[in-house]
Amino acid sequence: MKAKLFAMGLLCVATTLPAFAADKSSVAPLTQATTKATKTIDLNHATLTELTHSFKGIGAGRAKKIIAYREAHHGFKSLEELGDVSGIGQNFVASHLKELQATFSVG
Repeated sequence: MKAKLFAMGLLCVATTLPAFAADKSSVAPLTQATTKATKTIDLNHATLTELTHSFKGIGAGRAKKIIAYREAHHGFKSLEELGDVSGIGQNFVASHLKELQATFSVG
């Protein structure tokens, strides 16, 4: 009796499994091209909330320094100028430039 119940349960699972399987051709894979299509954050208009945790290593403290620099220098003229912000530095910008370009813009 137990064997028949087990067999019937297994049969139900086996016959309904294809109905729950996703059609992989209809699901768009997440690729770098997909992530690059996301909108960048404009350093000259971003709020503290938008800047905080927008990039690895930029927390609330560095986000405040970015805004302070932006206000003191009438905005950023280039992304590389981010290296002039206290606590970020030219080495950080140089070593992460491509990732920063994918995350930020200067508009």
